[in-house]
Amino acid sequence: MVIAAVALLAAVSLGAEPRATVDAFGAALVQGNADALHAVLPSAGKVRVRLVRLGPQDGALRGGQLHAVLQDFFERGSIESFKLQTIEHSSKLALASAELDLIDEQGRTEVRLHLSLEPENDRWVLREIRESRR
Repeated sequence: MVIAAVALLAAVSLGAEPRATVDAFGAALVQGNADALHAVLPSAGKVRVRLVRLGPQDGALRGGQLHAVLQDFFERGSIESFKLQTIEHSSKLALASAELDLIDEQGRTEVRLHLSLEPENDRWVLREIRESRR
């Protein structure tokens, strides 16, 4: 797991495109690896979240708090797939949407995630994660 986290961090640093951050986030979800999320979370500030099946959580969380929420999900569920649908970006903002197939105590379902990313210290980080039904 440590090697995977280092590889993800290298993929999302030093001026990488926002797509690398979205891909790293998706890989961490599919692998059920909450520790790999550190590579895509901001070192300062909070991430706005609206999570129904991955949470439940609604509000603004620091990186460690979001890590704990997703770690809790991984203990009771799994992400079977993460498929990027769209991504658009400028130099200061990236917006992406992805579809997840997840399994939790309520069963299997498809969920759409809407992601907002911003640059931070030569890397793109998540600033918002909103979940909606497909």
